[in-house]
Amino acid sequence: MNKYIAELYGTFLLVLSIIGTHLMVDSFGAPPFIQLLCIALVVALVLLSNITIFSKVSGAHFNPAVSLMMYLRKNISLNDFISYSFLQILGAISAIFFAHITFGTGSFEISPISRSTNGILLSEFLATSGLLVAIIHSDKFFPEKVPQVVASYIFAATFFTTSTCFANPAVTISRIFTSSGVGINLESALYFLLVEILAVVIVSKAIN
Repeated sequence: MNKYIAELYGTFLLVLSIIGTHLMVDSFGAPPFIQLLCIALVVALVLLSNITIFSKVSGAHFNPAVSLMMYLRKNISLNDFISYSFLQILGAISAIFFAHITFGTGSFEISPISRSTNGILLSEFLATSGLLVAIIHSDKFFPEKVPQVVASYIFAATFFTTSTCFANPAVTISRIFTSSGVGINLESALYFLLVEILAVVIVSKAIN
C-alpha cells in the first residue's frame, strides 16, 4: 500500500470508528455516557493499530492538522501536504456515507448540532494543541511509543474536553454530513477549523 492510499484508508477507518460506534451503541439504546465511553475506546484502538501499521508507510497522519504541522516543520513536502489533506478529507467523508448506508440511516444528512460556544472552542484549541504536542515529543524522545501515546491522549481528551476532542479538520468536515449525535453544524465546523489551524500554527512555531 502506498502512502497516499494509507492516508485515505486510515482516515476512513478513524471516522468510521466514530460514526459507526455511535450508530451501533445508539441502536442499543445506550445512555450518552456509555456512547461516549465506547466511542473513545474504539477510536483509541483504531488509532493504536493504524499508527502502528502505517507509520512506516505514510507517517500515519490521518489528520490535516498533523500534516500541516509536519509541512511547517519541513518534515514533508508541500505536494505531500496537499495530497494527504485532500485524501484525508475524502476518506473521512466517505466513512460518514458508508456508515449511514450500512446502518440504514440514509446517505446524506446535514447536522443541526451547534458546538460553537466559547468554552467548546477553547476546549477544541486545547485538544488539538495537546495532540500535536504529544506527537512532537513522543516522536522526538520515544518514537516507538507514538501509537500508544496518541491513542491514550485521544481516549483521555475525549472526556476532559467539552468539544470531545475532534482535533482533526478531516473529522470536523466529515461530521457536518451526519445528523446523528456526533454531528456538527456548518457554522460550528468553521469555528472548529479556525481553532484547529490556529493550534497548528502556534504549536509548530513554539516547540522545537
